[in-house]
Order: sequence, then structure tokens, then C-alpha cells
Amino acid sequence: MVAAIQAQQDSTKVEANAYFKEGKLHFRSKDKKFHLWFDNRVYIDAAAYSTGADIDQMTTKPNKDIPVINDDAVDDGKFRFSNGIVLRRARIGFKAEYLKWFGELDVDVAYNLVEVEDMYLGYKFNDNFNIKVGNFKEPMSIERVTSSKALTAIERPMVVQALCEGRRLGVAGTGFGKIANTVGWWASAGFFGQTATAMLKERNRGNDGYGAAARLAITPVMNEQTTVHIGASGSYRTPESWWGNAVPTVEFRTTPESYVDHRRFVRTRIANVEDYMTTGLELAFRYDKFLAYGEYMFTDLSRSNSSGVALKNAEFDGWYVTASYMILGKAREYDPSEAEFKNAATRAKTGNLEVLGRVSTLNLNDFHDKKAVITGGSAYCYTAGINWYPTRNVLIGLNYTYTDNDKYADDNGSLQYKGQPLSKSYTQGLDFNTWQMRFLFSF
Repeated sequence: MVAAIQAQQDSTKVEANAYFKEGKLHFRSKDKKFHLWFDNRVYIDAAAYSTGADIDQMTTKPNKDIPVINDDAVDDGKFRFSNGIVLRRARIGFKAEYLKWFGELDVDVAYNLVEVEDMYLGYKFNDNFNIKVGNFKEPMSIERVTSSKALTAIERPMVVQALCEGRRLGVAGTGFGKIANTVGWWASAGFFGQTATAMLKERNRGNDGYGAAARLAITPVMNEQTTVHIGASGSYRTPESWWGNAVPTVEFRTTPESYVDHRRFVRTRIANVEDYMTTGLELAFRYDKFLAYGEYMFTDLSRSNSSGVALKNAEFDGWYVTASYMILGKAREYDPSEAEFKNAATRAKTGNLEVLGRVSTLNLNDFHDKKAVITGGSAYCYTAGINWYPTRNVLIGLNYTYTDNDKYADDNGSLQYKGQPLSKSYTQGLDFNTWQMRFLFSF
């Protein structure tokens, strides 16, 4: 009898309302038990790169993905920047809530590949605490957890790209609230395994790496005029040990804050890694239309040589500082439920107009152990830009970046000059200018 009544209740039709909120299409049942909405985005990027230095005798490993014409490889191994336009990403996302349950399915289409981004199931114990399991971002770094549609500059800074894990399969709990009804707080922690894109179905493939991550933030001041945000995060991880990768190896890499060329000058692969830990500190300050924020991140890596003898720990670090001012429109809004800044509602006629500047750096060189030095390279990026939001869901952004590479920034040995490593033959490092635009439509 109970099962029959339950089946009848589940089959009962409930009408739903359709409406737009912040440019997104929502469906909500009239009994308010079910809520579904879309989060779709299209990113189109264009970029041009230039350097005043002599690079005629610079070579690189040929790109095997370039098509072969008349049995001759198009790529002759000569170094050249890839100027042009690309589909940076196209995101197709669905979000839903049913009573206290919630979930998301989000896939990314870019570079002729389809990858799972967010795919999780969650449960809300109350309005201020939830837990979720699946594939989602680790709680690390204010810039990493901020959605790509709300970034200040076109791409995330180098240190965040290289030292923050991003999305992984795992479980995490998140809570937020206020202390004495004044100081805001936000905390999240979880345990994580591999990335969803690295999933393998073969038997006997070995072990996934595992790790833990946590982020804590407080807002001692948060009102319509001023916001002060102080945060810290940390993660611990062991590398994967699959049958195809018997030696535990990790890779740290970053683009020069532009993906059109898709080259990673600062990059290193390290074998025989036991584990590594990353910690970060973050600070943000908003006053009226002005916003400034930055982070420092540090990674400590434990390793051994091929014979299993312990080596001195390797250390990598980096930081960035970003500042922006909203010339037209309201300042970015702080979201206490996510401990991050989001886009504000746009002015009806002119939209929002924002100017920005950023300085960032990353160092993947380590000389602590002379028997096993790591020369992944280091770099500084200096960026200036302007963002125009004609509506809340449309962005037209223009960034200029000057990249200052050291002599070890050679794409893990892929670049050479006159047949020799850059560290010996091109000691000034390959510095260059980047002009890039982004056209973003979120719906």
C-alpha cells in the first residue's frame, strides 16, 4: 500500500514556471521542490604575438598534429608563434535542485575535444552547509575557484595554472556564515583522487594518486561600500602510479597567460616523486568601484633518484597582484557563499566598462640538490586590459601582456637556439608581447 501511494505521488504532474534570471533560463516547479537552469558559455579568443629579438635560428620540436600535405610535413621545426583565432571553450551546463539535493553536469568543447568539467551530486543540510561528491574544483585559490566567465583578465595567472590542481574526482564539504553577526567566514575541505579526463578502463592499470585540499576565508569587513577578504588554502597530493607510468611522475606547467599559441614555456616533469604540498595566501580589498586582490603560492615536493635514494625537497613558488576599476557601472559583487567576486549587474544603456592591470610571476627552477637540479624556467607577466560588458552575459575584453622569460623557460627542452639549449645559447630568455581579445557569451 505504501509503495502504491509513493508511486502515485511520484507520477503526479506538477506545473513549472519558466523565467529568466541574470540572463539564464530557469524552470521551477510551482511547488518549489524542483529547480533546473542552464549555464552555457561560448569563448572565442584571438591573439597576436611579437618579439623584437632575433629568433630566426630558434627551433622547436615539430608539431605532429599539423596535417601532412603531399607526404611532406608542414612543420619544419622552425620556431614560430601561432597568431590567430581559436574557440577557447564552449561550455554546456545543466544545474538542478530537488528538495535538499543538488547536482550539475558541465562539459567543455574545445580544440576538437569533449571533456567533463563539473559532474557531481550534492546535499544541503541547511542553507549554509552542503556536501558533494563527483568531479569539481578543489577548494584552492580565489582565482582558481572563480568561474572563468567572471575572471578579471582573460586568463588566470601563471602560478594558479601551474600549482593549483583544478578539478578532480572527490568529496568535499562547504560551509559559510557569520561570527557574532559581523565577521563573515567560509570554509571548504575534501579528499580527491584523479581527474575525470584521466579515467582509464583497462584492468591492472595501477593506483590513482590521492590528496586532500582545504580553503578558509574570512571577511572582517563586508558592506555595500567596502569588502576585505583574507584567505588561506592548502593541498597535499601523491602522484598516480599507473602501469603505463611505473615511475611516479608529476608535471607543472603554465601558458604565458594566453592559450591561442598554446605553448608552455615554463614547464617541468619530475620523476620519482613521493608527494607534494601546496599552500597559498590570498588577500582582496574592494572600495566602491576599485578592486585589488592577490595571492602567493608555494609548493614543497618530496622526491628520490632512480635508485630510491632521497633527494633534497624541491620548492616552487609564485604570486600575482590584480587591480581593476569599474569606469562605468557597479563594482564586482562579493559572494559570501563562494568566497569570491562575481560580475555585477550592467548599466542599462552603456553597460559596464572596466580597466585592469596585473603583475604575476612563477618560478619552476630548483637548485637545492646539485645532483638533481630542476630547470623548469621562471617568468614574469605584466598585463593591462579593458573589459566591456554591454550586458551581464556578454564580455568583449582586450589584454596586452609582456612576458619576461628566463633562460630556462624553453618548454621543457623543446626550444633550442643554434642547435643548443636556450640556457647556453640564448641566455637573455625569450621575451615577447601578446595582444589578445576575448568574446564571451554566457546564456
